[in-house]
Amino acid sequence: MWHTIYVRNMESFKQETKKDANEKEENKIKFLNLLDEEEIEIQRLTDEDVDECVKVMRKCAFDVTEAEVKSIIDYGRSFGATVNRMIIGVGLAWPAKLDIESKTITGGEANALYMEDPAVLLAYEGRGVRRILLKEREKEVVEQKLQYGIGYLYEDIPKGSIADYITEAGNQLEKLYLSEGYTFFRTEKGILAFKKL
Repeated sequence: MWHTIYVRNMESFKQETKKDANEKEENKIKFLNLLDEEEIEIQRLTDEDVDECVKVMRKCAFDVTEAEVKSIIDYGRSFGATVNRMIIGVGLAWPAKLDIESKTITGGEANALYMEDPAVLLAYEGRGVRRILLKEREKEVVEQKLQYGIGYLYEDIPKGSIADYITEAGNQLEKLYLSEGYTFFRTEKGILAFKKL
């Protein structure tokens, strides 16, 4: 299943506005905006995508093997972002059981989707690909009738308010989770981010 999302580059073109701006200038602005658009397609990953996903993830400093990536893709819950059919972002996910009382991931019937950090090629950073992959996996939580989207933040966050720290010094993924309404909880494995969907 493919669907297309159009993403505008975040750069803006500063234009001086004059009351008597002519039509030629207006057409020039529209042309610049058209060149700024890129077509990003989202697809559910399959076994055919394993090699390309591994390459993208390794370029993004993930230490993964083809067997590991294939075993996760086989759950059928992972998505890739593509441009011209080339994978530029990978969002792996698999079913998990979140014990909401103890804030731990346990064995048992899945009630959550664990979302691995998205891997996005450097050339596509800052274009909203992480958000697109997060949203696609959140839709999967709802479609599969699960309750939570979950993930771990492995960075050592100092004592105090996690949300305040992320606002001040968090990385892109942490700020994305914060902006999307995730709750944070300290665990032995790191900071657990979770959201009821």
